[in-house]
Amino acid sequence: MNLEDTIAAIATPVGEGGIGMIRISGVDSLSIANDIFKLRGKKETVLKTHRLYFGKLHTARGPIDDVCLVYMKAPRSYTRQDTIEISCHGSPAVLRRALKAVTQSGARMAEPGEFTKRAFLNGRIDLAQAEGVIDLIKARSEGAAKAAFNMMEGGLSSRINAVKEKLVSVTAQLEASIDFPDEELVTATDEKIIHQLDNAVHQMERMIESYERGKFLKRGMGLAIIGKPNVGKSSLLNALLEEDHAIVTEHPGTTRDLIRAQAEIMGLAVELIDTAGLNPDPDHVESIGIARALKAAEGADAVIGVFDGSGQWDDADSEVLKTLKNASRHLAVINKIDLPQKLKWPHSVDTTGTPIAISAKTHRGLDELIKKISKLAGDIGKSVTEEPVVTRRRHIEIFSRIAEDLKRAKDELPVGREVAAASVWDALEEIKRFTGESYTDEVLDTIFDEFCIGK
Repeated sequence: MNLEDTIAAIATPVGEGGIGMIRISGVDSLSIANDIFKLRGKKETVLKTHRLYFGKLHTARGPIDDVCLVYMKAPRSYTRQDTIEISCHGSPAVLRRALKAVTQSGARMAEPGEFTKRAFLNGRIDLAQAEGVIDLIKARSEGAAKAAFNMMEGGLSSRINAVKEKLVSVTAQLEASIDFPDEELVTATDEKIIHQLDNAVHQMERMIESYERGKFLKRGMGLAIIGKPNVGKSSLLNALLEEDHAIVTEHPGTTRDLIRAQAEIMGLAVELIDTAGLNPDPDHVESIGIARALKAAEGADAVIGVFDGSGQWDDADSEVLKTLKNASRHLAVINKIDLPQKLKWPHSVDTTGTPIAISAKTHRGLDELIKKISKLAGDIGKSVTEEPVVTRRRHIEIFSRIAEDLKRAKDELPVGREVAAASVWDALEEIKRFTGESYTDEVLDTIFDEFCIGK
């Protein structure tokens, strides 16, 4: 990648929209804008930085669109290069013509994530903040967006840089006594250094422990809905989605395969999985659906077992309850409480708490169920704080190595300060890999290949 090239891309999603944007970055950005943009009703030709202009986008072959244009002079831009952003009507045809005009005037097409990569390489953001950008773009829920924004704003980097400062101080103390053994220098005692190392390890372990929470925030929770036929599984799915996503009829066995749908419940992304009814006497097609239902329940993060409050308890319900109990996170739901109740819950069976009584038809009890679903995920959706959390595997691997290096340094201190100092330096090198002060092309390619073109 040549940082001297001027790059351009469509920065808005594919498809029709009210507004579409072309982004340009590089040394030729302003000259390209002067080539293809004319101010409306003004003879002024010099574009001033950080002002919004209204005019016409054109080529030698004629006008393209009425547009708004903003020029951001380096280094006061996202990439720390001269940058132009052109907002036009969001027609795919208009955007293609606008981008063609830009490239014909001297820009080349940007690679995926190249604008953010330039922001990183030019020192505007560190590597963890760049990862926060892509996580924010891909966030599927409020909780995921908050976690990504925190990382993009440097929340996680600030925590790690604070640890870095302490470790630099520790290495200075260790190396002072190594380099000047005959001098009467006042350096930290072994006990104080051990205390500082323990504190840094504790910080790393806190970050590592946040990974489970971070994973839920980022990818959401897989929630399988199981039960015997006609207990209202699909109705419950529709109620949680607040739309008619699955077909609902009075005939048992309507759902024969898995139905997946995305929802946001109290700030947490949730993939709801409606399953075929667990019929104790299935036909051939039903047996395939039941096998898939059981596999979905086994692979889900949590399982909801649905029981019909208007019917009698039977062997099929017992099998559903048995499957439910095998899940590490599960809820029992008694549906159809809008009808006369006949179900007698077997008190001898060990379950997680009292079954939640609902009516998927009238939505009675649904608020309580939603709160319980949030509780299953450790209150992730209900209480999203500003505390930085780890959401990426790259980070957790680095933090684990840092913790190991520091524990090794602590064990090596009685052997000699020089040996311990080497392990602390290993930890500092890992921190550089986290922030991107030290990186390989392979790492950069892996991260920025996740980006869309135009960001």
